[in-house]
Amino acid sequence: MPLALSTAATMQARIRQIVDREDTAYFSADQLNEYIEMAVDEFLQQYYGVFEANQDARDKLESLVKTESKSFASSAYEVAVSTLADSGDDTLIFYRLLSSRLTSSPNTSVKIIQLSDYSAYTNDPFNKADANNPVIYQEGGKLKVLGLSSTTSIDLTYLQYTSTFTDLAGHTYEELCQIAARKILQTLGDPRYSLMQAEVLERNTALGGRSK
Repeated sequence: MPLALSTAATMQARIRQIVDREDTAYFSADQLNEYIEMAVDEFLQQYYGVFEANQDARDKLESLVKTESKSFASSAYEVAVSTLADSGDDTLIFYRLLSSRLTSSPNTSVKIIQLSDYSAYTNDPFNKADANNPVIYQEGGKLKVLGLSSTTSIDLTYLQYTSTFTDLAGHTYEELCQIAARKILQTLGDPRYSLMQAEVLERNTALGGRSK
């Protein structure tokens, strides 16, 4: 029966429960913690890719979604991404912008564009960004806005990245242990790895994602 998972110790115990048998090498707590960190990274990369299209992914990453208001000063209309997710928790960092809108009424949506689209919103008279149709893009570690004419507050909703499992919702911990165990079996060349990997491929096919 799976253990109740809430701490590093219970996560380690669950991983041992999955992989241990008489001929399995022993892994220390520190080594298991490293595998848990690797599992968190794989878990995030797996669900980041389908976040906006898959409800299961959104449920699993809900604790990493954050909205905060940032002032874009008229001097440059930009904000460093390093100032986002800056709540005193060094384990969380900005990963990807999901949506943005003006803080003040009428809360106009600020369209997210790619840097490659920049010229279309500065030179094309039919697409040019203005106060009624501002756009935002990321360049060089900064979020930059086109179309504003004065200092403006914008509500930014974004995904965060972490390598710490406690930043994720508790209902994801069993899956993290399964990923960590699979990585250990791969390291050991254990034949059980192939069976676990087949299950991952089947799940990712259903999600529309990719396995590592």
